[in-house]
Amino acid sequence: MNGSRKRLPPLNTIAAFEASARLMSFTGAAEELSLSQGAVSRQIQRLEERIGTTLFERRHKKIELTRAGDIFYRAICESLVSIRHAVQAIERLNSNQVTLSASLAMSSFWVMPAILAFRQRAPQINISILANDHVLDPAREAVDLAILYGDGVWPNLNAHKLFDEIIFPVCSPAYAAEQRIESIEDLARCTLIEVVTVDSVCGSWEEWLNRAGLAGTFSQAPTLRVSNHDLAYRAAEAGQGITLAWNYGPQELLRSQRLIRPVEAHVTTGMAEYLVSARYTDERPTVDRVRELLVEFSKGEGAPVF
Repeated sequence: MNGSRKRLPPLNTIAAFEASARLMSFTGAAEELSLSQGAVSRQIQRLEERIGTTLFERRHKKIELTRAGDIFYRAICESLVSIRHAVQAIERLNSNQVTLSASLAMSSFWVMPAILAFRQRAPQINISILANDHVLDPAREAVDLAILYGDGVWPNLNAHKLFDEIIFPVCSPAYAAEQRIESIEDLARCTLIEVVTVDSVCGSWEEWLNRAGLAGTFSQAPTLRVSNHDLAYRAAEAGQGITLAWNYGPQELLRSQRLIRPVEAHVTTGMAEYLVSARYTDERPTVDRVRELLVEFSKGEGAPVF
């Protein structure tokens, strides 16, 4: 172990290298580190002597990383990410604040009802919901938990399945009666409401119909395109057409019969929604408690309608 420590370059040489590589400038690194350019150059030279290879190509008023320099810089960047994550985890050790990242649709239709359902059971826990269709990775970002869509296999994450993905058509009762929808083939004369961008292997009407065995049969059906699920469900509730629903989605609308399933047809994609956390960190009891309550909700009051 002592030999390994001796082989590690001094931290000040690593700091000089990281700043120079990031800024691609010895002068910029010197200004950032409050050193002279000469001092930064000497630190880089010491580092190169210690490692035994050149890390920068010195050109006229320009520097570039060598292959060895690029390898070393990538390793430093990964280490800094780990260090920042560790610092953030330490700062949250005694906190009752839990951050959860989820997509906009998941946050609106499932996470918020879940949080409201168990706030009385755990009023001491403060939960911050980060709703964005770019869901954060707990292994790399400052977030405790996330709900990810996929197959459940992520190398740096622990994953707990919440529910399988099942997709089916919904519309208002009045629209179903008006269009006399009795079979899946009757959807061909309906207006198909479609969300433009969906994180799903079966997010469009074309793909859903393909999987339902009706490829190419609805090419002439009128389509209304909207930007998110909330608008799609609102349009369907208002009798503007029929849209695709996810089993975790408009549960309240379905229970209250403001939206109905006009046909029994559905598609099970083989994908699922998972509650995930970083695999290689010690978690707080507070995070464990929130996970426990969310998983419990997914099997009880918040279980999918289908």
